[in-house]
Amino acid sequence: MHMPSPTSRPLEYRLNHVLDYIDAHLGQNLNLDCLAALAHLSRYHFLRRFQQWSAEAPHAYVRRRRLETGASQLLYSSDSIAAVAQNCGFDTADGFARAFRQYFGLSPSRWRDEQRVMAAASSAGPVAGQHGPVRVIQLPTARVAYTRHFGPYDVDSAAQWRQLDIWCCQHDLPPSARFGMGLDDPDITAPEKCRYDVCVELPESFVAPAGMPVKTIAGGMHAVLRFIGPRVLSKDAWHRLLRDGVLYGRYKVAARPCFERYPPDQRLACIEAQDCELCLPLEPQMAL
Repeated sequence: MHMPSPTSRPLEYRLNHVLDYIDAHLGQNLNLDCLAALAHLSRYHFLRRFQQWSAEAPHAYVRRRRLETGASQLLYSSDSIAAVAQNCGFDTADGFARAFRQYFGLSPSRWRDEQRVMAAASSAGPVAGQHGPVRVIQLPTARVAYTRHFGPYDVDSAAQWRQLDIWCCQHDLPPSARFGMGLDDPDITAPEKCRYDVCVELPESFVAPAGMPVKTIAGGMHAVLRFIGPRVLSKDAWHRLLRDGVLYGRYKVAARPCFERYPPDQRLACIEAQDCELCLPLEPQMAL
């Protein structure tokens, strides 16, 4: 079977692969040579193309993702500031604290305290569209094809789902689970920089054509909450899931994206109310 070479894949495919690699390796050395090699470009061409495509220099993008991920870990785990700094690629807790204050305007400890008070207030009271309690369950790994959108999560995504539906019809794919995956926390990341993937699970034997991005959604322990209602009302349900699924004790949010899981028969490009499971990846919170 002939497989396309990495350099034959569209540039956008390769640059999105770089973004995914950065998210998965924030604690490691992410220098320009490493990232350019992932994109199969020279240092010069990678630097120019990445900045044109993302409106950020590679080093600025990596720094922003480290700080925003650090903020998420401060909020949704009980890890020490030193542990968060190490997880996100900072040599010292002091260096992380200086960069964090410069970016967010507060020290990590004060930011954590203030954001937790706000998060508790936002998740109090009944949640429109919530059906049933939060469950903590094991989910299987899923291999998916996907398309990616950059911009606010509250923008209508019908066109994005329609694009995926057309692709599925063109390749005679059977009905299968769909996923809507937010790769950034909209309470932390600027709306125009948020990334949202719409995904369809692929049969085990399916070989995706060249140029179609494919990735794996990791299985494992997740907090799951069923939600039925307009997409614009799901934010409160996510806050409730974060509160009840994490509890700042037994679990913490794992360093993987959260997602919505839809049944195979739901046509997401033409519905007003979504019926899905909100899925939050978890890992045990180690004792301090």
